[in-house]
Amino acid sequence: MIVGAVTIIFAVMMALIQKDYKRLLSYHAISQVGYMVLGIGTFVPAGIIGGLFHMLNNAMYKSCLFLTGGSVEKQAGTTDLRNLGGLAWKMPVTFACFLITALSISGVPPFNGFFSKELIYDGALERGWIFYAAAVIGSFFTAASFLKLGHAAYLGKAPTEMKPVKEAPLLMLLPMIVLALLCVLFGIYNAFP
Repeated sequence: MIVGAVTIIFAVMMALIQKDYKRLLSYHAISQVGYMVLGIGTFVPAGIIGGLFHMLNNAMYKSCLFLTGGSVEKQAGTTDLRNLGGLAWKMPVTFACFLITALSISGVPPFNGFFSKELIYDGALERGWIFYAAAVIGSFFTAASFLKLGHAAYLGKAPTEMKPVKEAPLLMLLPMIVLALLCVLFGIYNAFP
């Protein structure tokens, strides 16, 4: 549980300072593994189920987030957040998929990440408030880093030297759409998985 809590905090702090889309996502992958370790390490039924459910959820929303990063890199030619901006209007489907999965990884209801994190919180709270606090602080900083990423890549002002960008091809969008819909489906029907 200590390893899980420390992993959550340190990895999310590293994600906050990144200036590259995919590098930021990579540190979040580490942070989310911390949640799984913390949940399973509680040895409380809610925590174990939460950790296992979080494994499934993480595979979905993290895959979709990396696909949005790949889509941005292919269309804009970079993943450097300092050279991106205004993509929400140029790549609306990619942005919608990013938004759904960013809310999911941040633990916002009604998306799937909320329900797995809630189970992990319950298990952690049974083992001690410090573990619960680490999980909640990790979720707060996860949301903060995705606000940063979303603003820099999608909502911020586009740099003048940025090349013209258009939406990704349909074959790139389909997997993102399916994964984003699964994040919604596994949130609304969270008893199914």
